[in-house]
Amino acid sequence: MKEFEIICIDDEKEILDIYELELAKCGCTIKSFVKPDLAYEYIIENAKKIVLIVSDYKMPEMTGLELRKMLNANDVMIPFLMVTGFYSKEMALEGMELKISKFINKPFRSDELSAVASAELDQYLRVLNEEREMIKSFVEESSPMLEEIEDLILVLEEEPHNLNALNTYFRLLHTIKGTASCVGLKTLPEFAHKYEDLIGSLKNGDIQVNDLVINTFLKGLDVLKRMYSSIANDGAFEFDIQEDLKIFNTDFKNLEQSKNQSQTEVKEVEVVDNKAQSTSKDTNEKINVQVSILDNFMELSGEMTVLRNMIVKSVSKIEQRYQNDKDVDVLSDSLDEMHKVSSILQNQISEMRKISVESIYRPLKRIVRDASKKLKKEVNIEFEGEELKVDTSIAKILNGVLIHLLRNGVDHGIELPETRTTAGKQAEGNILLSTVIDGENILVTISDDGNGMNPDKLKAKAIENGLFTKEQLDKMSEQRIFSLIFESGFSTAGEVTDISGRGVGMDMVRSSVEAIGGKIVVESKYGEGSKFILVLPVPRSVLIIKSLMVGVSGNQFAVPLQDIDEVVSLDDDKILSELREIDGAQVLCHHGRLIPLINLHDRFHPGAMSDRSLQNVIVIDTEGMHFGLLVDEVFDIEEVVLKKFSGHLQSDTSLFQGATLIGDGDIALILDLENIAHSSNIVNSVEEDYITTTKNNIEPVEYLQFSLEDQRSSYAVSLSMVDRLEEFAMSDIEYTGNNMIIRYRDSFLPLVNLESVLYQKEAILAEDCDIVCIVVNLEGQKLGLLVNRIGDIANVYETLDDTFYNGSGILGTVFINEKTVNVLDLEFVVKSRAKSRHQVKDDSHHEDFETAA
Repeated sequence: MKEFEIICIDDEKEILDIYELELAKCGCTIKSFVKPDLAYEYIIENAKKIVLIVSDYKMPEMTGLELRKMLNANDVMIPFLMVTGFYSKEMALEGMELKISKFINKPFRSDELSAVASAELDQYLRVLNEEREMIKSFVEESSPMLEEIEDLILVLEEEPHNLNALNTYFRLLHTIKGTASCVGLKTLPEFAHKYEDLIGSLKNGDIQVNDLVINTFLKGLDVLKRMYSSIANDGAFEFDIQEDLKIFNTDFKNLEQSKNQSQTEVKEVEVVDNKAQSTSKDTNEKINVQVSILDNFMELSGEMTVLRNMIVKSVSKIEQRYQNDKDVDVLSDSLDEMHKVSSILQNQISEMRKISVESIYRPLKRIVRDASKKLKKEVNIEFEGEELKVDTSIAKILNGVLIHLLRNGVDHGIELPETRTTAGKQAEGNILLSTVIDGENILVTISDDGNGMNPDKLKAKAIENGLFTKEQLDKMSEQRIFSLIFESGFSTAGEVTDISGRGVGMDMVRSSVEAIGGKIVVESKYGEGSKFILVLPVPRSVLIIKSLMVGVSGNQFAVPLQDIDEVVSLDDDKILSELREIDGAQVLCHHGRLIPLINLHDRFHPGAMSDRSLQNVIVIDTEGMHFGLLVDEVFDIEEVVLKKFSGHLQSDTSLFQGATLIGDGDIALILDLENIAHSSNIVNSVEEDYITTTKNNIEPVEYLQFSLEDQRSSYAVSLSMVDRLEEFAMSDIEYTGNNMIIRYRDSFLPLVNLESVLYQKEAILAEDCDIVCIVVNLEGQKLGLLVNRIGDIANVYETLDDTFYNGSGILGTVFINEKTVNVLDLEFVVKSRAKSRHQVKDDSHHEDFETAA
């Protein structure tokens, strides 16, 4: 109620004190005036928040009835109580005509005024709240029109003859003006009307588009945006626009036309321009939904996944017990459908959280334009990847980060036109803002063809600011030198301006990006330009995490897969050759670098003896830290559902993100790799691997290594095609014709013995053995690859060497751990499946079936 006001008017200050005391019971803010003329001015300006007027009848300047008549003339119909010591029939009749709510005799009883005021307030507040909701709906629905108008202004600046843009501009502004009047606003439509007159002069050919007209358009748009913001956030509905209206009081006819404007009048010619075309609006109704509600939906869908996983395991046991039971088959099919619906639901919720990149980039063109005009530079900005959509958390970061990077680029990167022409460049500088989704990351690149960064100047400034010594700087790589611009307070600007120079914007850029697990890569060449690459992780669904399951001292743990660089299996030779101890700490000498190791058994069970020797290293690359986890066993890759710990457990569980249910309801803890690293004194370092691979346009590829009976060669398959790792009993395999199949997840999985495919020889499998299988997925078709042994996962940064490709099952070779590894050609394997033949020692019980499609 405090946002609403009651106006009290009386020429006697003592009476006003009584008003304030009594009316304070209503819960509104009380404004008192001794002079009715001052009260009148205030009421006109603030009518939308005033809910009641209490006025004395007889005052020196005017009577209360005269005041009411003046308000009525301005359509201000706020409830009006008249307090008077003299009351006549003529006054009553005039009061009825002027819609006076009630006459109160003076002196009045202490409770009379508050009781009458409360009764009037209840009724009027309902009406006022409805009007306010209507006004806020108008602002919400018409806000996108302001964004359209801004785009059209920039189109007109480039194409002064674009009549279609001008007509669309006029239509949008006219709609805003008319709708604002309909919902009861006064000053906003008054300003829009004056604004509309300027556009009308252009339409009529009285004036032509020039720099001053464009600047006036943008100033007018800023005023409208300010009004919209005040209405939406501050509850202010009317404004003092006298100063704002002066921006239109210019003689636009006698000014020199801009260089792109011809001297002929704008002719009635339809200009085809996609940017100016009025975009068709979605006629479907839309509502606003809080992101927190979507998060709750995602959490519920995660709970469904937990239940589904548990049910799957139970159904698998029932299937084994009641084979060929129709009811069990129906249950299994229903479970598959439930899984599909659950996945679709999660994907739809994730999509609902996304917004268009275009909506983020649209205001940036104006920001670059204004900054370049102020700095007397010519800058053109182009966008790529505007059609993509990103999560709201990413959008929120980009909104702030890109403004600082672009303003900094215009100020420090792009040179003045005369400087550029002297250097042999075009006078107009160029900035390209591009967005691509690369695997698990969103790459946002801001590149310019400006002056670039001078490493020597950056070093000198760092020494001047006392950030580093010359000796420290001399040891830094060029990439580390460029990253100095993100240090707090670091700036090479000669003076502080409203564009840049305070040295705080770039620090905010880095902290914002790192807060969501991202990083910034800077490339620059002095005299040629700079490039900033924002590497932002795609937000995973809130609860579902793809993880590698590992075993330590008989317990299972989940390691988030996106943070795993590779898995190294330590046989006796590797333990001797690659494990080192430095100052009492274990390190792994691998790929020519020293990787600090964390023994999870010692970390979770200090002082306790391990039941077995640790034989596997999970190499982690996260948050700029590179280290290895020593574990007992490596199991399978699974999608796990993260369950956060309750509040009273948080202090004791800092090494874990949460827990998940596995197997038959057992609990596994999900490791918090960043906290484990920090607690083990693993320090953050500047990684240059990504920078190197970016420069060479080489993307790292993950391979799963395996071996066959013939140990002379090593093999690998792209991890992106691997669905699961399985182990089957040979007794469960069946045959259809000459093809091996096995009942797998409510369907039949075709099996291929790679020995037969690659070496064209009969492979004999023992009936009583267990077989190791890699389940791959090639364009939706699943296939089981029978191998002898599954090896490590490796990250390979070199390109595939196809020198030895011969179309017989091997795509080419890569170099892993100083060994040449053959990369499997899955397409060849699929085509060869029907031709491969298999034989077992005792095949008398096998029956022939038609070949499965």
